[in-house]
Amino acid sequence: MVLTDKDGETTFGSFTSNRGLTPLHAELHALLWAMKSTLQLDHLDMTFETDCQQLVKIIEDEKEEDWPSLMVEFEEFYYLHSMFNSCSLCFIPRSCNVRADGLAKGARARGVIFSHVNSRLPCWMAQTNHMEFS
Repeated sequence: MVLTDKDGETTFGSFTSNRGLTPLHAELHALLWAMKSTLQLDHLDMTFETDCQQLVKIIEDEKEEDWPSLMVEFEEFYYLHSMFNSCSLCFIPRSCNVRADGLAKGARARGVIFSHVNSRLPCWMAQTNHMEFS
């Protein structure tokens, strides 16, 4: 997660989980985590961007019933969504999502379950991907 607020302040976040059965599950879990994290930071007007076009289409077209294995997650999504003043989800290409994609890849490479949210880039990311975030 890369969160840039209206004042230009950036917050970085990443986490890992062992629950992702499919890439779609992993994307939805990441979105739920980002929603919870931004709510904890008291950001109540959010536009979430993802490079998972399938997830955006499912939510936009309200086709959650086509994914019974994700019903619990979609219920949590709508619950969290109701806690925001405004909340939207949109697709962006991975090429426009370089920093968040780098955080996700770095988190996976660590091989441990963790969660990190901070205004500073994690030191393990700065050491391994410094040029990517310059």
